[in-house]
Amino acid sequence: MEITTLEGLAQNSKLHPVQQAFIDTQAAQCGYRLNGMIMSAVALLEENPTPAEKDIREAPNQVICRCGTHSRFIKAVH
Repeated sequence: MEITTLEGLAQNSKLHPVQQAFIDTQAAQCGYRLNGMIMSAVALLEENPTPAEKDIREAPNQVICRCGTHSRFIKAVH
């Protein structure tokens, strides 16, 4: 089985597009849930490159978040 971590997303010192989107949309609010949110977004997009809004909203459901950046998460994934 292959496991990819947040650190493994970057290639040739360049951030993964999802990592960059989180920076661009300021979806990276706190460090507590950031890894889980990014990894759930990457997993969603690998499974479905053009997800529906409903799918994007459901992707981070297993990540505990209290800082209220879910709208930014959705924008970053789009």
